[in-house]
Amino acid sequence: MQEKRKASSQRQRFGIALLLLTAVCLYGNFDLLYSRIRDYPGRNWEDPVSAHEKRMESLKAFLPPVSSVGYVTTVENEKLFSLEKSFRDVEFLAQFIVTQYALTPVFVYNSPDHPVVVGVFLSGPPDPAFLRRHRLVSKKDLGVGVILFERRGES
Repeated sequence: MQEKRKASSQRQRFGIALLLLTAVCLYGNFDLLYSRIRDYPGRNWEDPVSAHEKRMESLKAFLPPVSSVGYVTTVENEKLFSLEKSFRDVEFLAQFIVTQYALTPVFVYNSPDHPVVVGVFLSGPPDPAFLRRHRLVSKKDLGVGVILFERRGES
């Protein structure tokens, strides 16, 4: 009888300890959750892909629904992939890929050698010498770092 009481008492203590441990863990988790909700009440930031899609949205009105366009940015097109390979700067390549994604089904080539060229210049205006060399004339400046170019005849 004594052993049954002892075993029952041990089970009760084990159950109480387990209950207390569970309560402490739940309290810690709920406290952390509450502090995060209090500190960050809403998602007031926008992810980079959605921000780029919004920039490209106004450009879609000036492009045929299914076509192909060229692409230019702050760095030379040939350097776009080489900079990424050396891991020195992947931002320009990321902008190119997100531009391709945002303009689907229009196919975006990494080249200024197309009749219509999309320019993404988030770090300042394009180099005028680069535009002259590739015979690019601004067709529509959308004012958000995005410019639609037209390629003119031979220079």
